[in-house]
Amino acid sequence: MPANRILTLLILCCCALPATAQKSKAKSKFVFGDVKPEDFAPTVYPIDSAAGAIYLYDAGSSKYEGNNNGNFSVIFQKRARMRVLNKKSFDDLATVTIPLYISSDVQDKLNDFEAATYNIENGKVVVTKVDKASIFREKEEDYQLLKFTFPNIKEGSIIEYNYTVTSSNPYNLNSWKFQEEYPKLWSEYTITVPEFFDFMTFLQGHLTCEINTVENYRDNFYIVDSRTTSASRAISFSAAVIEHQWAMKAIPALKKEIYTTTINNYRSKITFQLSAIKYPDQPVQPYLQDWNSMVEKLMKREDFGENLTRDLSWLKDDIKSAAGTGGAGLALAKNIYKYVQTNYTSTDNDGIYLSQPLKKTAQQKKGEVADINMLLIAMLKLAGFETHPVILSTREHGKTYDLYPIMNRFNYVIAQVLIDDKSYLLDASGKDIGFGYLDEECYNGNARVVAPVPVLINLSADSLKERSVTYIFMKNEDNHGISGVYTAQLGQMQSLKTRQLLSKQNKEDLFKKIKKEYPADISIDNPQIDSLRSLEDPLTIKFELHTTFNEDLVYFNPMMGDAHKENPFTAAERFYPVEMPYRTDENYILNMEIPTGYTVEELPKSARINFNDTEGSFEYMIGQGDGNIQVRCHLLLNKATFEPEDYETLREFYSYIIEKENEQIVFKKIQ
Repeated sequence: MPANRILTLLILCCCALPATAQKSKAKSKFVFGDVKPEDFAPTVYPIDSAAGAIYLYDAGSSKYEGNNNGNFSVIFQKRARMRVLNKKSFDDLATVTIPLYISSDVQDKLNDFEAATYNIENGKVVVTKVDKASIFREKEEDYQLLKFTFPNIKEGSIIEYNYTVTSSNPYNLNSWKFQEEYPKLWSEYTITVPEFFDFMTFLQGHLTCEINTVENYRDNFYIVDSRTTSASRAISFSAAVIEHQWAMKAIPALKKEIYTTTINNYRSKITFQLSAIKYPDQPVQPYLQDWNSMVEKLMKREDFGENLTRDLSWLKDDIKSAAGTGGAGLALAKNIYKYVQTNYTSTDNDGIYLSQPLKKTAQQKKGEVADINMLLIAMLKLAGFETHPVILSTREHGKTYDLYPIMNRFNYVIAQVLIDDKSYLLDASGKDIGFGYLDEECYNGNARVVAPVPVLINLSADSLKERSVTYIFMKNEDNHGISGVYTAQLGQMQSLKTRQLLSKQNKEDLFKKIKKEYPADISIDNPQIDSLRSLEDPLTIKFELHTTFNEDLVYFNPMMGDAHKENPFTAAERFYPVEMPYRTDENYILNMEIPTGYTVEELPKSARINFNDTEGSFEYMIGQGDGNIQVRCHLLLNKATFEPEDYETLREFYSYIIEKENEQIVFKKIQ
């Protein structure tokens, strides 16, 4: 809303509001520079005795003030004090970055900056202040990054800073991270918002608040519009405000464990989204749109759907080239997909908006993911297919919010094409992705179709099942030798990862890695990979095995290089879910002749265990007969995401698998 319109509304409506007492502001318990010798006494802190640093105090606030542009500004203050305990923390904490958003409409400004390093020398606190002249600036897209480094920092130093950023955008509130990579003794955040703005609040993480309070009172505001050519207009008024404070204490460090999409999904933090603007005696103005409205808006955006509504006849020659000698329906769609995938190069893997017009992408034969997949949609549309963009968030980017279109939570766009009542999801930006398949990074919850009916598409990791099968047949040779043939059919995601790996290195390097998984006395020869460029088919890896038995007792692991060797779950406890990329169905089958001149002295026992009844199972079956040994090992996980309460059971489940898969057959030489 234009600033002069806002000021007019406030002049008309706010002058009649009654003036009442303001809230008496509580004095902060954090005072910049109030560092005492006893603050240096602890050498470790009970919250985390191994921590390289600790936040002694971390506080922030956002409040509204009237500005000179006929509107409100948001004043964000950040105050922090840390103790650095060893040099490993210097890289993370010694340099601080303050981001300022800079655009034609919004100009963030830094105010009230101060920072200092404190050391203890001869029982006295020595202060080294940060010189404001030492702040250096970097440009990064729409942000100006102000950076400064603490001087005279040593192991055991205390560092602190305090600054204020004034933003002319009243529709945005800074988020707040209670939990970061180092533990905190105390963290708090306060927002004070006038009654005109309604924000949705998203508080995430497993930690509970020490303080979570809301207070209502009135505050005074003064707004001036000095941008008019005539005399400035001003208004002073009182309005109701809501003050909300959150605080946490004894906050552990956030550590990323294996099988985590992004740690930011589980960081204890708070974020805000403006939902409505409510000026007195005026209709409520919804700010957060519904999905139908957002789709309409997206399809009119020049950097999104508007390109698809223009004349696309300039793509006819490309479609003819893609179609080749013929084909219709699914065959034609596959040809168009392959044409785009083969002839265009992706330059960036992030973002849902076009970085350039589609014609420029077609001319340059390169673009970002959105450029390439929107060009694919344009070609499919011109060829007569029903096709739509689909937006999603990749696993590394974080979760989306299904109910409302909070667009900064999306970072990836793919194509949907409907053929014979079947939906296919396509990503032509990757050279190794088959038609109708996606990279595992896309499986991160629900995606949204940008269509007249903007339905959700389930792309959860639990919807994806990965099945792999390994066969090994081994037989005796002369001179105590035993040889075999290894054949492994990989799952679709494993196949994609292998293809992507082989686009950067040769097959010899891949098989060197495979050889490292095998005992030194087993050789690998004649390696082969089938279906490397048949992207819709799973890869098959083949090679020959050879070993010799000469000792009186030979210990032989029948799982050889396919055994799980280390438990991936090493942490004693976990406070957020285990997020595997897909459900698992691993099969391993071995059939080998008992080596000539040997007998089986000891054989592992068969076993079968279930995980949480029906959520998974592990089966290890082994037997001998007619001079042969047969092994069948099957790991099944019927879900990909496990809640924290399942963690200990999952860890024990994998411990059992590792122990069982590393048991040995003992062969004894016949005397």
